[in-house]
Amino acid sequence: MRGLSSHRRAVGLVATGAALIALTTYAFGHENQHAPSDDWHSRAHDPGPRPNPPSAIPDPVPGLNPNEAALFLETLLRVSELEGTCDTCAQQPQNGPPIDPDPQNPFSPLKLVNSAGMGPVFNADQCFICHFQPQIGGSSPRINPAQVIAHRLGGTNTVPSFEAPDGVFREVRFKFKPDGTRDGGVHSLFTLQGRTDAPECTLRQPDFNSEMSRRNIAFRIPLQLFGLGLIESIQDKAIRANMYANAAAKRFLGIEGHPNIVPNNGTISRFGWKAQNASINMFAGEAYNVEMGITNDLFPISRNEDEGCNIAYEPFDMPRTDVELYTNPLKIMPAWLMFTEFMRLVDAPHPAVLSAGAQRGRELFAEIGCALCHTPSFKTPGVANPQGPSEEIGPHVVALRGKAVNLYSDLLVHHMGATLADNIVQGDAGPDEFRTTPLWGLGTRLFLLHDGRTSDLVVAIRDHYSAPHSDGGDNPARDSHSSSYRPSEANAVVERFEMLGDTEKQAILDFLRDL
Repeated sequence: MRGLSSHRRAVGLVATGAALIALTTYAFGHENQHAPSDDWHSRAHDPGPRPNPPSAIPDPVPGLNPNEAALFLETLLRVSELEGTCDTCAQQPQNGPPIDPDPQNPFSPLKLVNSAGMGPVFNADQCFICHFQPQIGGSSPRINPAQVIAHRLGGTNTVPSFEAPDGVFREVRFKFKPDGTRDGGVHSLFTLQGRTDAPECTLRQPDFNSEMSRRNIAFRIPLQLFGLGLIESIQDKAIRANMYANAAAKRFLGIEGHPNIVPNNGTISRFGWKAQNASINMFAGEAYNVEMGITNDLFPISRNEDEGCNIAYEPFDMPRTDVELYTNPLKIMPAWLMFTEFMRLVDAPHPAVLSAGAQRGRELFAEIGCALCHTPSFKTPGVANPQGPSEEIGPHVVALRGKAVNLYSDLLVHHMGATLADNIVQGDAGPDEFRTTPLWGLGTRLFLLHDGRTSDLVVAIRDHYSAPHSDGGDNPARDSHSSSYRPSEANAVVERFEMLGDTEKQAILDFLRDL
């Protein structure tokens, strides 16, 4: 059966709310569900990413007060810094405008190091060298920065074979330790070996090309950072209410989903590919330490304590007590905390104006069940323009109160089966579980899924399907555990997508690229 009957199409068009879910459940009953096969072909195609905005500088959340607006501008300067190893190694004055600004980002130096504290092992030497598509704070750029990072200041690192020059930038996690126990942590791509700012460092990189390493590797790519202050402001009770909503439709389709819970306080963790980070503060402090090797208030110990490579004091990135910085409210905060403020204050992605076809695609997106996990919208608590004390409950930043958060995610983790599994366990997120990725901003992303394996939306949708006892298909992380994973919770929804006609599939793809 290749598509819906005209009667069932009509049913889908008139159905709304709970009635829509019930009727489409009838229209796509169990008798129509089938395993994927070679007949999953279609003329529908991914229209590709939209053009980038004219400016690389993102907008802040509308409605910031003057102090918050000044803080946002300072965050752009601070998190665009190019990191070196020590204060005396800086090639231009710190904490000021760069001498050699990047033409695309006037807050960033093009080549000259203007900051310090980088540790012996790292993935990058600047926040936005990896988060730059389509703007500062975005996802992996079109040109992989690995070559530049590996050889900055004379570095003698070898660029791993999985870092293609025109491919996605990938970080590496190892699934298991040599003794067979679980690992799951990030293993840095590069070291300070050969760099002029660390002349005594001879620390070697991990051997990513050995047979054992190749079987043990799982990839992650940079996420977009836009609108995270809005996501932070969604209340746990709203996430739980949405989890219990439409229970019959979810149960019929095999959709479950559960939160990744913070162990000590029982709140819902919501940031990262597996919702493994409880807050954007934790996300920022960990990024400085894990991605750039910079110790800080949250992560005060260096990830490698080789004496020839540790040049920065530890912890390095802390509130600044130098006289000229301590007395300036915009300079006293450490860089990692300014990164937090950037993520809190940067605006969410905005969709394109939907064409008639894309509007139909939005309806079909809900009708076939995609929206049961990719929840279109939440709302932050509080009143956007409070008139009195009784209306002030909500986020501390008034501009974040009472806002629609059109993220297209339920912020829960779901079993995705062998085709997407990375065999990494993080908190309550198991080896084949991932947070429902927010789809806002999807229209400008170049690389898709957690490991960047494809740039094609059709492939990304189909890789949500995983039959029982699958070997993992085209999954770069597939291993001997693949056949033990349960089926993907998205299976029935993917089947519904495949049963649509080409015109209907194309409408959904056009809608997704307009987000």
